[in-house]
Amino acid sequence: LGQLGEGGVQPPGSAMPGNAIFQTLSGIVSSTSDASNRMEQFTKLVTSLVEQHDVQQLKDVIDCMLAEESTFALFARPVLQSVTEKMEKLKNNELKDLALHTLDRLRGRVVSFEEEDFVIRELLSEVFQAEGDWAEAAKCLAAINLETGTRCRTPLQKAEKYVKIAELYLEDDDTVAADTFCSRAAMVMHEVTETPLQLRYRVCHARVLDSKRKFLEAASKYCDLSQQTFGGQICEADLLQLLKCAVTCAILAPAGPQRSRILALLCKDERIRSVEHFEILQKMFMERLIRASEVQKFEEGLLDHQKATAADGSTVLERAMLQHNVLAASRVYKNMRLPDLGSLLEVSPERAEKIAAKMIAESRLAGFIDQRSGIIHFDGGDENLQAWDRHIRNVCTNVNSVLSKIKDQSSMKDT
Repeated sequence: LGQLGEGGVQPPGSAMPGNAIFQTLSGIVSSTSDASNRMEQFTKLVTSLVEQHDVQQLKDVIDCMLAEESTFALFARPVLQSVTEKMEKLKNNELKDLALHTLDRLRGRVVSFEEEDFVIRELLSEVFQAEGDWAEAAKCLAAINLETGTRCRTPLQKAEKYVKIAELYLEDDDTVAADTFCSRAAMVMHEVTETPLQLRYRVCHARVLDSKRKFLEAASKYCDLSQQTFGGQICEADLLQLLKCAVTCAILAPAGPQRSRILALLCKDERIRSVEHFEILQKMFMERLIRASEVQKFEEGLLDHQKATAADGSTVLERAMLQHNVLAASRVYKNMRLPDLGSLLEVSPERAEKIAAKMIAESRLAGFIDQRSGIIHFDGGDENLQAWDRHIRNVCTNVNSVLSKIKDQSSMKDT
């Protein structure tokens, strides 16, 4: 074996020529005809190189094993398995270098090395997470074949990976990708009984809704989670954080009956007074007017997606506050001139009318706007006007019905 020490493994610190690894591997093969002895010596070689942190020669081992028409093809899988089992002992930068090299060599041949590819990607993802590169960490795990591979993965394994990938994409603010993997997790979660994983999925789902600015639904999910202890498996600090998220989303949610129900649930919680921004939440629940100066501190603590600007140039928070104040005004006044409503909301009369009209159209505000006189009437107006509206609606419905019948008869005559 020339330069090789006992067992066919080169002594640490000795120099090797450029093709030394190939010669070493060839020497192991020629030294014995017994396959188990050869594998034992290959394992010793890998162990020695890992202990020396010799990444370059580990790469050479991988290249020799995975080369086309390799003379070591019979041992490629067990040797690669040995490398993956021991590579976690390397430093992060060394592991990253070796893992990326190995994955590059496995490209197009993953079917034959599925388990090794799985382990390498998990280790590499951990390195990317340590570096704060959430996108690469997620992509690394997302490339694992969990559905159509030769190895059958359990629902628990699939769910754990999908939830983890969704969490990583959320850290990177990639809502679309996070939603995709959260949806995949949802398909197998009904078969998962582990409480911690179920909790992670539900929190992840709530965060996806939050990131997509579906604040009403997110607030409902967070509120539900914050009021469950899962048999004491969740610490009080985490439950309080979920309650805080519920408060934030409830404040940002569009004003209306659904939000009022969530506000009522939150205000009944005994812990609510210890949560930041309780004062604003209480004013919303009591349907009191909130001035712009009062929400400045609240706005400072919002995440980037919660500060998003709409097409009309307003922020999510600004729109939520304006809608709330319209609702609060409807509890105080029976009717108002639109300029007065604009003054109360600190916006132009035109914008005040637009906000109120949208809320009325979506059945989030009871009332009507008399555009001729420029007055908004709250509480749905008087009975005579409502009756008149019903008559007009019935006439329009009957006219549509007659037109449909005429059209049907005309088509029958044509045939």
